[in-house]
Amino acid sequence: MKHIYSIYEGIDERLKFITTSGVRIKMMLSLLERPKNSTELKDEVGVVASTVIHAARDLEKENLLEERPDGYHLTNTGKIVALKLMDIIKLFHVIKTTEDFWLSHDMEGIPPQFMERLGELQELKVVKSSPTNLLQVLSLYMKLVSKAKELRGISPVFVLEFSKLVKKLLKKGATVHLIISEEIVKPVVESYQKDIEPDIKKKVEEGHLRIWVMEGVKIAMSVTDSFISIGMFNRDGTYDFSHDMVSYNKEAINWGRELFEYYKSRAREISLI
Repeated sequence: MKHIYSIYEGIDERLKFITTSGVRIKMMLSLLERPKNSTELKDEVGVVASTVIHAARDLEKENLLEERPDGYHLTNTGKIVALKLMDIIKLFHVIKTTEDFWLSHDMEGIPPQFMERLGELQELKVVKSSPTNLLQVLSLYMKLVSKAKELRGISPVFVLEFSKLVKKLLKKGATVHLIISEEIVKPVVESYQKDIEPDIKKKVEEGHLRIWVMEGVKIAMSVTDSFISIGMFNRDGTYDFSHDMVSYNKEAINWGRELFEYYKSRAREISLI
């Protein structure tokens, strides 16, 4: 950590330069789209032209921006910094809109490399059950999943209703890939093998349903072609059935797909037939 402190001390002034001016930040983000002139920038940022020109000169001095005949351009280093600023802004937005959830849950199920990318979980909403409707989270989840053409799921808990829903999805031709905790292998396998219908058995044999197993699963996640749902354990070690986070954003869905692949690469596949 001392190495990081040393690095910070070498760049703290530049960091302050970038982060202490909303105008400079907005201009850099705007120029990620394309080069723009001072008139375009003042209209977008909401300031007078002289403020844009002054900010542009400051950015030029730091080699983050350059002026050309067709307008202002980010330099190569300017693009790198602007992209990282975008990541940080998106991350803080995710934290701000879902902060209570993160503070009250165990985040061990999210690997560090995915924690760094939490800003990709845009348009994330917390769904919670109420005292008058304890099954609200489960009901919404089942409704969303029932429309899926493909489902990738990670689960540390067994819910019989979910097994029934998976069978319905298979009948409709959906593809279902699941990663489950070692602790729930027996009830999960039994639920799929019990009274299995010929058409479901055929779907399983064709690979429409595949299941992987691993120890220590600390997150529940489902990702389909249209949404991602995330559930977690409370900090006391109990699974929280009353709260989920849901997003329909494409970037968030992609984050979920990659997290599934991360888990799958560390799990072992089991046979249902």
